[in-house]
Amino acid sequence: MRVIIISNTMASAVLLLFSANPVFAQQMCSLTDRSTEEVIPGVTLRWDSSFHCRDAPDTGGYQILVEAFNASESAEAVTIESLGLSHATPRPAGEGPAATAVAEGLPIMLEPGESGDFTVSGEYELIETDEGKKANLHLRAGGVGSRSGEPFVLGINVLIRAPGSVD
Repeated sequence: MRVIIISNTMASAVLLLFSANPVFAQQMCSLTDRSTEEVIPGVTLRWDSSFHCRDAPDTGGYQILVEAFNASESAEAVTIESLGLSHATPRPAGEGPAATAVAEGLPIMLEPGESGDFTVSGEYELIETDEGKKANLHLRAGGVGSRSGEPFVLGINVLIRAPGSVD
């Protein structure tokens, strides 16, 4: 049994168990939604917030590219510092799908009017539901305002679906 610990400075560690240590091909995921929000007073960010991975095998790897943009009228620069797997759903019979998430390219600092990106990758195991096999990964990217030191969190979802599953 392999134990993987994913840590996040803004949340407690997530402990995941896998029975094997296979190497997976990366699942192709497409961007399906962007969010825009005033994340701290005077600072508006737009970021890629939802991805859909269709026709996924029962276990595998995934990879997404998240772009973030700090509005030109924002009052200060921000730094996106960390990424963590908040939780995974659905949870039939109380147990959710197993998954990991690791970010490359952090930290990134975004001055007003600037954009930047980072890559998230990991492994997953789909879980059987009444609507087919699926996993919904709920990620949190954390950052701070450069002048104010005010923290913020960006929500990112990765929806992984087996062939024939219902959204």
